[in-house]
Amino acid sequence: MIGIDTTFLIDLEITDSPRHKAALKLFKKWQAQKHSVLAIYNQSFLEFQHVVTDSKRFNSPLTMEQAIDRSWFWIDQERVKVIYPTENSLKRALLWGSMFKLGRKRIQDTHMAAAFAEAGVSELWTANPSDFKILEVFDLVNYSE
Repeated sequence: MIGIDTTFLIDLEITDSPRHKAALKLFKKWQAQKHSVLAIYNQSFLEFQHVVTDSKRFNSPLTMEQAIDRSWFWIDQERVKVIYPTENSLKRALLWGSMFKLGRKRIQDTHMAAAFAEAGVSELWTANPSDFKILEVFDLVNYSE
């Protein structure tokens, strides 16, 4: 199973993102494979909606209604699995936070990574591989390169 970071959702949606073309290329490659499953952490939808509706970040942000519709797009896909935190993923995230001395800006990513690891995600698509490298649990695909 392939996990996708919130950055991927944002870059795929926002055409004026400098990483849009790379995200789109990777998404089309996945679509053609027809067998792999994408995993999205449930909290990523909240972050996605927050970011893509921000007029200070983008020339043409989405409306909240559009952002919610895009979330439904992903949720309704047959080959997309929404991943929810579990007691074990919470414990793993707390352990990683202590082990690696991760700060407050790493909370969301650490909990997402822990939930992904518990769900069996082996590959992670992200524009920020350094956020996850220390965990040593995923094959990291930096689509922004």
